[in-house]
This record gives sequence, C-alpha cells and structure tokens, in this order.
Amino acid sequence: MHSVKLNTLLLIGFIFISCEGAEDTDNYNSNNDFYYNNVAAFYNHYDGFDYKLSVYLEFLDYIDNIESISGVIQNDDEVLYEFNFYSLDINPKIFLYEGILIDQNNQPILSDNIYLYNMIINISFSDDSNYSFSSNLTTPIDPEIIDYNLPETFQLDSTDWKSLLIDLEIKDLNGFSNIESVKYEIKTTLYGCNTDCIIDDNCNEDIIGEDYVSDDTWIFDYIQSLTDTTYTYSEEILIRPLDGSALYDDEGNIIFDATDCGRTGIIEFKFIVIDKDGLSDEIDSIIMEITE
Repeated sequence: MHSVKLNTLLLIGFIFISCEGAEDTDNYNSNNDFYYNNVAAFYNHYDGFDYKLSVYLEFLDYIDNIESISGVIQNDDEVLYEFNFYSLDINPKIFLYEGILIDQNNQPILSDNIYLYNMIINISFSDDSNYSFSSNLTTPIDPEIIDYNLPETFQLDSTDWKSLLIDLEIKDLNGFSNIESVKYEIKTTLYGCNTDCIIDDNCNEDIIGEDYVSDDTWIFDYIQSLTDTTYTYSEEILIRPLDGSALYDDEGNIIFDATDCGRTGIIEFKFIVIDKDGLSDEIDSIIMEITE
C-alpha cells in the first residue's frame, strides 16, 4: 500500500508572531481608544516544560511619559504572580518580560490542571494616571484525537486504483496554530498473491509486519475548524488493484511500478497528533480489512 498526497534576533522572532498573539487578547473594542491608537502588538506565552513566561508589548510610536509597565497573573481574582516589563534598548517602543515561574520550593506557580488564566497589564504614566487591559494566558494542554472515520473493510478494484479516505477530528485548547503535525503509522498482515510470480519471486509469501512503520509523507491535511478548539483533518491513500497495475500520472509517467498483485489482508492504523509544546495524543490498534 502506498500513499500519495493530493493536493535572528529575539526581536525579529517576537515581531513575527506578535500578530497571532494579539488575537487572543480580550477586552479590546472600538471604544478602547488608547489600545487601538497606541498598541501595535501584544503577545504572551507560557512554556509548561521550563515554566518560562514571555510577554511582548509594542507601541506604534514612542511614548515619552510612560513611567512603568507591570503585569499580574490571576485565577478567580487570586493574584498568583506579579512582574515588571523592561524596555528594549534598541527600540524604546518595545517592552518585554521573561521569567521562570517557580516558587521558593522550586515548584511551578501555575497549575497543570488549570488551562486559562487572566493576565492584567497596567501602564503607569508620569502624570500619575494609569491604563490597564487584560488578556488570556493559556498553559500548554495535551491535544486530543476525539473522533475518526475509517471503514472496517476496503474492497480492492480488479484493475483500477482506489482512494481510501480517512478523517480525524482533533481538539487543541491552545488553538489550531499550536498543532505541529497530524500523522499515521501502519502495521500490516498482507496475504500472498494467488498468481504466478512474474515480478517478485516471493510474491506468494505473506508480508507480516511486527512493528508500526511510517513515512514523512504520511501526514493529514487540515480541512476546517469546527469550533475555536476543534478541527478536522483528512488523508487520501491510494490502494493498488487486485491485478497489481502500475499507477500513472496524467502525463503517463509511472508513479508506482506494477506488482504481481494487489494484496489483501489486515491493516492496523495508529493516528498521532503532536503540538508545538511537544505534547501529543495517539490512538492505535484500529483495524481495517482489505478484501477482494
């Protein structure tokens, strides 16, 4: 069975991703004149592996009367962490914070069991006035494969290649942009050909795989977002016909050479989703029988 897909600086890094982070910020509306008139980008990120918090705030222009900028992280009005920004020397429009969120006992301040926190940013000016805005801060949560669509049996065509379509439904509370890859692996028990062996002298022998195998191309394509946290992915796998015919492209070039037969047997699938935090979910032992 074969698969064909149809189908430098810290500053620079922060600027590149700041637009995405700003989408998560709430409490901004058309009446919020200061934010819309002055803030170019805002971004926060918490790494659950090293407990590192990174916060980025950039103004459209240099504001000379800013006295200080601070932030707090809250959960149900309980203040868990307070921090202060520093301005970037090479660009005074940019304010940053980076810190490791562990307590005096070297334990993480933010809980693994809480996904969503409230971050409040306070800007103090030299005339003693203040401006505050809030943003969600999310912690890394395991992605989850919540559903799949795969037939229990697949019947080979006598002479033509056929498409096997597989659909997955993925949930990631950290958002679509946090999903690194969705892929599959297979373990096979394929029966020998019931024909004379012309191409492969061992074509009558069964092919039994003891372990799952994969390929860099066995990747699902993103299809659509069902909700803010749930997404569908799909993959099309081309299956060889019973007569073992080769597969050609539209210009008559061979994609896959002919074999003595298209084998029947059992395919065991494993589906895997991995996110950008290194977290993953997988389901295995999903059986599909290939028949004549």
